[in-house]
Amino acid sequence: MARHDSQEDYLEAILVIRRLRGSCRNVDIAERLARSKPSVTKALSNLAAAGLVRMSGHDVLLTEEGERAASATLERHRFFERLLVDAGVDARTASAEACRMEHCLSEDSFRKLSERLAPEG
Repeated sequence: MARHDSQEDYLEAILVIRRLRGSCRNVDIAERLARSKPSVTKALSNLAAAGLVRMSGHDVLLTEEGERAASATLERHRFFERLLVDAGVDARTASAEACRMEHCLSEDSFRKLSERLAPEG
């Protein structure tokens, strides 16, 4: 299923917040992504309809499919962020640009690039 960049950003944010805090609320997502609470509520409704998240009270949970998508997006983000930092880009800029880059490549192209640039060992 094709996802939009913003959906991937939400899924990634949920994954990171849950890893940091053990739980994730709408307000946490709004703060992390600098979005309004109503925008987050609408996005979560769409993600739930797509089978990517579910709610348990105020806690936002990723479904198995949502977890896979979030993990893949986070992997891409970290890869591009490391690549940019290693090239001398400051950490803040690298993170912001990695956020855009993580959405640009097909899965096949990303795998080939990451395999080609992976440290030998």
